[in-house]
Amino acid sequence: MMNGLNFNRFLFILFLAFVSLLVTEPASAQTSGQEKDEFSLFEEEVHNSTPDSKKASKPAAPAPTAATPPSTSTETSDEKIERLKKEIRTGPKNVALIGQLAEELYKKEQYEKVTLLLWKHVDKIDRKSLLLLARAHEKRQEPSEMIRALNVILGKNDKDFESYSLMGNAYVLLRKNKDAMENYKKAVELNPKYEPAYDGLIALYEKRVPPNLYELRILFQDMVQNIGARPQYLRRLCEINTMDGTYEPAIQMCKDAIAKDPKVADAYVYLGVCYKAIGEDKTALNTLKKASQDFPQSELAQYHYGKLLEDQKNYVEAMKLYKKGTEADAQAARSWLGLATSSFEIRKFELSLLAYKNACKYDKKNAVAFRRATTILRNQKNSQWVGKFEEASETCTF
Repeated sequence: MMNGLNFNRFLFILFLAFVSLLVTEPASAQTSGQEKDEFSLFEEEVHNSTPDSKKASKPAAPAPTAATPPSTSTETSDEKIERLKKEIRTGPKNVALIGQLAEELYKKEQYEKVTLLLWKHVDKIDRKSLLLLARAHEKRQEPSEMIRALNVILGKNDKDFESYSLMGNAYVLLRKNKDAMENYKKAVELNPKYEPAYDGLIALYEKRVPPNLYELRILFQDMVQNIGARPQYLRRLCEINTMDGTYEPAIQMCKDAIAKDPKVADAYVYLGVCYKAIGEDKTALNTLKKASQDFPQSELAQYHYGKLLEDQKNYVEAMKLYKKGTEADAQAARSWLGLATSSFEIRKFELSLLAYKNACKYDKKNAVAFRRATTILRNQKNSQWVGKFEEASETCTF
């Protein structure tokens, strides 16, 4: 029979067991019901939006007992991304770390992850991250989302020229060229030295048929004045003035471009074209010949020297130069056409037929010249070649 001392000891043990149960059960419930932080939710969303989410995930490796900062000189991009994720889990409100992670994901062309991450923190991230968000949407061809992101920046600062320039890019993607032009012009107005905005305007004017040479000239003159007399700007002014028939200014711009950078063929070529246009044939011949010899890999140089010789009825030499032009650029329709017409004149019909086919392949407008050659053969009653030219020229249509 249990005596009084044993009975008291039994009650004390029973009491301790009850207290232990009360303490451990709420703690475990609290742990199991703990909410996930924002970054964990972001990772889940990214995981579910990618094909890899269908694969079975591997169990996580146990965390090291002591965190050691990695060596930045040996840390790979993937390692940096994983490190940033761990640091963000520790401090999910650290927007600087979120921006760094977005930059790393952008570098790896993981643009969807960039947008998912940054939109979750759009009310906290800085201007740099907002611009990155817009660029990630641009890479994904999502102009409407670009505009949304850029409006966040412009809502805080309506003089942000970079945002206006990117807004221009968005409207180009939407094929709203008028709106694009207005935004590019606004960017240039706010910062006359911002080259990307000029590039956007140049692309719009060059798309017009024919290109708007007047506006292009004004743009490059402004770039020379505001950014500096860079050789690439001078070369474009040399080209534009040549195409527009304003030869005296063109000659000066070509010479200035050559003085700034003598290692590019274009300015020499357009200089020769200008000399020919103003009647200085000998100077033009020498200039274009030198350009052709000094820049054998320039299709432009080979073509224009070949064109000059063809105009002088020197078909044999012209043919050689056009051939070099096609070797420098296998898709240069004008050099293929020059090769076709010059070889046709010296009755190299096999070569001419091949060249006409390629000229038409790369520019359907050459169908007119192709049919003209066919008509000449028909009138000459050249039964050996007229059928072949007719068959090929009929397939070359606009």
